[in-house]
Amino acid sequence: MGVVTVLLASLTAPGVAIAQPGSPPGPPAGLSREQLVQRIQKASDQLEGVIERYNQLRSDLQTTVAQIAVLKRQIGPLEKQVADHQAKVGVIASAAYTTAGSTSFAALLHADSTRDVLDQLMVIQLLADDQRREIAALTGLRHEYETAQATLRTLISQGRSQQKDLATSRAKIEADLATLQRWRTHAFGPSGTPPHANARVGWVKPEVTGVPAKILDFALGQLGKAYRWAGEGPDGFDCSGLVLAAYKRVGKELPHNSARQFDVVHKIKRDQLQPGDLIFFYRDLHHVGIYIGGDRMVHAPTPGEKVRIDYFDGMPVRGYGHVT
Repeated sequence: MGVVTVLLASLTAPGVAIAQPGSPPGPPAGLSREQLVQRIQKASDQLEGVIERYNQLRSDLQTTVAQIAVLKRQIGPLEKQVADHQAKVGVIASAAYTTAGSTSFAALLHADSTRDVLDQLMVIQLLADDQRREIAALTGLRHEYETAQATLRTLISQGRSQQKDLATSRAKIEADLATLQRWRTHAFGPSGTPPHANARVGWVKPEVTGVPAKILDFALGQLGKAYRWAGEGPDGFDCSGLVLAAYKRVGKELPHNSARQFDVVHKIKRDQLQPGDLIFFYRDLHHVGIYIGGDRMVHAPTPGEKVRIDYFDGMPVRGYGHVT
């Protein structure tokens, strides 16, 4: 199995739970329900940050895999060019040796005319020039080929390291999700979902057309779907996955990571927000939502919850962005 195939497998493999000895730990002892709810909220936020870093690592590995594939396509023709130039140098060297050997000093002295002498010397000179050009070309190609091979080895090593980190991160997320779900069930019952104010009440969908309308229609069409880590649909989403999927519907490609989405948007102020713009949260930018008007957003909140509409004023806003 090729290196690219192995690395790709780590990107497409589902987040299968890693077997742990025994059952996930129950809720911390001695906590009141209110304290447990606070602990769940803190753990959920922290876990979402881990998930967004996982998305970033997965994106980095995808880039590495793409670079490896490009280099592999380049190295084959380079190798052929090196071989072709080596063969040409050999042919020219053989011809030059034959010509120079037959053009001895005595032969030149007994040449029929000065023109014959000059012709033979010219042939030797032309062969020498051709050989120098081919050797120079061969040297350049060899350097390019060896550089490409060294880069490929580095990328393969980097990809394997990223693959290992990805597997470690996946295992941690699955273990933490199991623990968090145990806590949620204890605090909120079988659904594992806390009650929350329905921010959809009193909200009127803004009258927008074009790209903003398509983004809102898609995002609002996902209401009630589960938060799924590393998910970008159709059955579930994490926060940056929902944004990615909404903008993909209008032909705009965004990274599957909230911090990197913040890097590529045009930064705006709150009073410039328009439906379809993005709102980013926390110092480390580990959460993002889609503005829908009326001080509200649609987002995939945290693990264990569902895509919903929320007011965003109560959350730690880091910035606002417009996708150009």
